Amino acid sequence: MNRVSVVKDMKVNSVSQASILQVGDNELIKPVSKALAVQRKVPDFKGDEGNFDDFGIFSRELPLPPTENEAVKMLIDNGSSRIQVGGIFIYGIAAASVFQVGNNKKIQAESRIKQIRQNINGE
Repeated sequence: MNRVSVVKDMKVNSVSQASILQVGDNELIKPVSKALAVQRKVPDFKGDEGNFDDFGIFSRELPLPPTENEAVKMLIDNGSSRIQVGGIFIYGIAAASVFQVGNNKKIQAESRIKQIRQNINGE
């Protein structure tokens, strides 16, 4: 059943880093966000740093939830041809996140973040 998504009031401060805000139906959403954040006490960057291959977190196989032969009990009541939302307030959508009002067939999202903090010796 195709339905119309109606949002009366929506306030969103920020959508960033491979994120999606969608009102309406969609067949596939597939955001990916990889981030490498380096913070140094003394900002001395060489320019050739930041290769994802240097960190195992970015090459590991993603653990996906099992979907085969999974018994899912659902009660769906599509009594209306509309998806109606009164109001939405969102501070931020980031790092491969998805906010959607509507139907979607498949969503696959991935976000891998490595944070490195380097201080001066002795601190």
